[in-house]
Amino acid sequence: MTITALPTGLYAEVLSFYGHQMQKLDGRDFAGYAATFTEDGEFKHSPSLPAAHTRAGILAVLEDFHQKFDAHKIQRRHWFNHVAVTEAPDGSLTATSYCLVLTVHADVKQPEFGPSCVVHDVLVRGEDGELLLRSRHVTHDHVFPV
Repeated sequence: MTITALPTGLYAEVLSFYGHQMQKLDGRDFAGYAATFTEDGEFKHSPSLPAAHTRAGILAVLEDFHQKFDAHKIQRRHWFNHVAVTEAPDGSLTATSYCLVLTVHADVKQPEFGPSCVVHDVLVRGEDGELLLRSRHVTHDHVFPV
């Protein structure tokens, strides 16, 4: 297996991007999360739902998906780890990460674990040089191909 080293600063930038992005999601700042995608970005996060397209579409899907949590006092946390980043010849980045979602219920010390997922991203530079997601496809470990 050949592993191509990335500049340390670039890898750190990707990790920082993910840290800020997941804090937006876990803080229910869905508009802020959607703004981390390109205008024509694609987001597929659930095996039972079609991919969302555009920032407005991503925002709508997130608001709809999270309504099921509104009646409960919970905090969800998305933990990214084992982030493997590769730079493509066109300057885009592909990143594959493991993600574990933790859910903490009010007054319950022990968190609930799951789903366990693999996140497949394509990141590009925006007009101001910032990282943005062109696409994110999330596969769930409990869903096996037929």
